[in-house]
Amino acid sequence: MQQLKMIGIAGSLRKDSFNKIILRHMAEQRPDAVDFSIYDLKHIPLFNGDLEVNGDPETVMNFKEAVEKADGLVIVTPEYSHGVPGVLKNALDWAASVTNQNVLDNKPAFVLGASPSPLGTAFAQAQVKQTLTAAGALVLQQPELYIGGIQNKLDKAGNLTDEKTRKALGQSMDTFIHWIQKMNT
Repeated sequence: MQQLKMIGIAGSLRKDSFNKIILRHMAEQRPDAVDFSIYDLKHIPLFNGDLEVNGDPETVMNFKEAVEKADGLVIVTPEYSHGVPGVLKNALDWAASVTNQNVLDNKPAFVLGASPSPLGTAFAQAQVKQTLTAAGALVLQQPELYIGGIQNKLDKAGNLTDEKTRKALGQSMDTFIHWIQKMNT
């Protein structure tokens, strides 16, 4: 298998958010044939069409370039009030803006999330998938991975210890790799 480049983003700004923990686990456990980088959204400004008139702001250009260069995008989202976090929606709006370049068009994407709630992040994931689809991304529909009760699946150091979740993440990554390869042929 040729080297694949994946970029992962978490829809939370918290340093040790549950979703950043899941994203770090995925990066650490990725197959050797995958270059997996994590992009932090903390420097992305609020979307404002006036800011892109003369080109995207530098932090947005950097983000869009990272997404564009990746073969696939992994989004791990929390759920706030049964919806997508504003920071994630904001980043996707910048990435999908057609004023300068929509870097989500034809980009394979996988959405998952973790939450203390038993439902995981089902509502937020549906909204993220809707936004990605509107932007032309090639969203992996199955498997759906809703990690509920995440606080009970980590040790005190923040390591993912739940074997069922670890296995589901590994299987999901394998499926996403296959999806990327299928979409790129």
